[in-house]
Amino acid sequence: MVVLDLAMAVAMGKPFLPSTPRQTPILSGRTTQQRPVVWLDVDTGEYLLEQRLVAVGSVYGAAIDTPFYYMSYPTVRGASSKSMAALTMFLENALSMAGMSSPLIVSDTLLRMAQVRDENSSEMDTVMYNLRKMNEDLDATMVLVSHANKMNHSGRAGNALRGHSSIEGGVDSVFRVKREDNSDIIEIENEKARQKPVETFSARFTYTSDPVNDELLSFRFYHVETQTPANKAQSRREELIDKIYDYLATNGITNYSTLFSAIKGKRVYFEDALNEAIKNGTVKETKGFKNAREFFVQ
Repeated sequence: MVVLDLAMAVAMGKPFLPSTPRQTPILSGRTTQQRPVVWLDVDTGEYLLEQRLVAVGSVYGAAIDTPFYYMSYPTVRGASSKSMAALTMFLENALSMAGMSSPLIVSDTLLRMAQVRDENSSEMDTVMYNLRKMNEDLDATMVLVSHANKMNHSGRAGNALRGHSSIEGGVDSVFRVKREDNSDIIEIENEKARQKPVETFSARFTYTSDPVNDELLSFRFYHVETQTPANKAQSRREELIDKIYDYLATNGITNYSTLFSAIKGKRVYFEDALNEAIKNGTVKETKGFKNAREFFVQ
């Protein structure tokens, strides 16, 4: 979604990640150079992609002549030099007929476009070579969307990438998008950069939807200040304390297991917030049946 927002900003030549109108100071966002966008969709599907394009385009004021083009499930195989050469020729001719050049190309997702038998095999090196050649032939900028390895949630972004090591080796930059559970704020960390590394930045996801059919009507990301780990922990703790207080104020004295089940989330964060609430007097603790821990507010 954040790459789609970025791509629409480029297609419109408008700033990416401005501040919200209520934010101080007001930031205009990151400047973009207008370029045609080609979105190679082998993940979302035409119906949902069109819905998202209309939603983000409505915020930017996109029109029918906005140079944003997409292909849903094109017949292409990243590991095939012949297939990639045919795609390159097709895009070059199409852009030339429209009087355009130097596009932003997005592949969503890389591994589905690659169509290799084993994403961890050296065959991915051929895929990365073919993509780089297409990028050079079209004088393009390319964004390859790839999901993280579900078994690796920490450490370097390169270690979290699914697939062969040639993926990280074949790109100029690696950006990892991270989000806390149930949060509308994402953090984007540049963990590899051949040139001009980008400092970690954060963005808030905003949207509107149709209350009748629940379809997305509009969405956009806005700039927010990146918090330090200490500030993040404190913000999370305060949010959980508020939830604990509200629950106890509504439901009265409650035992530990019931309270944890009601608040949800990771137990370590819950216990941290509960202990802090007890320490500062927000929550009172007592002993119940069989010496069980129970909590209440006054």
